[in-house]
Amino acid sequence: MNSDLATLPPSPLAAWPPVWTPAAAIFDCDGLLVDTEGQWVALQDRYLARHGAALDPATRRAITGRAAEVVVVTIAEAVGKDPVEVGKELVEEHRRTVGEKLTPIPGALDTLRAIAAVRPVAVASNSPRDLLDVKLVGLGIADVVDASIAIEDVDAPKPAPDMYLAAARALGAEPSECLGFEDSETGAEAALAAGLQLIAVPSIPGQDPRAPRRLDSLADPVLATWIAGWESTR
Repeated sequence: MNSDLATLPPSPLAAWPPVWTPAAAIFDCDGLLVDTEGQWVALQDRYLARHGAALDPATRRAITGRAAEVVVVTIAEAVGKDPVEVGKELVEEHRRTVGEKLTPIPGALDTLRAIAAVRPVAVASNSPRDLLDVKLVGLGIADVVDASIAIEDVDAPKPAPDMYLAAARALGAEPSECLGFEDSETGAEAALAAGLQLIAVPSIPGQDPRAPRRLDSLADPVLATWIAGWESTR
């Protein structure tokens, strides 16, 4: 458990289940709803291995959840190639494979659908718009979410708070009244900086996101019972 949790302000999520109910919910996508983050990391590792390189654990941890541009620059330095060339090769391979097999994270879609039945819901992702739309359609939730925020929609990607602030605006809710769901340290910092109440559900080894509530899985039975008790504002 992250030792920095003591620095977080008091949160209604400290009680489990909370007595608080959010006005809206905002979900990350990769690694939270669908196992594309794991696929993206595996693709990077294969690319590095082909070039006789690897990332140390600290670097891998630091770039997980970051925008593709950050990942590409880091890998380009590791393999000694031009970032533009590396970016083209990595992103083209990712685009080619991302829609082939979309594996939902256990409990993720049930949780999103349960919340969407009673509260406005958004997805906020560091993915480009075209890839985010492929994932939302492939997961069968494009018509369930009320808004989606991609990397082109904001000035700065996560870990900046811009995506979560934009998602809250799109849902007509104050950030402090929104419940966020994240899996990575990068995403958690973005959500906390925006002022959301945050549940972290790490899915990538080595990630230790700060959040007032940490769950092992979105299939958590207490989470499901809590959501089932919310009165609908739809």
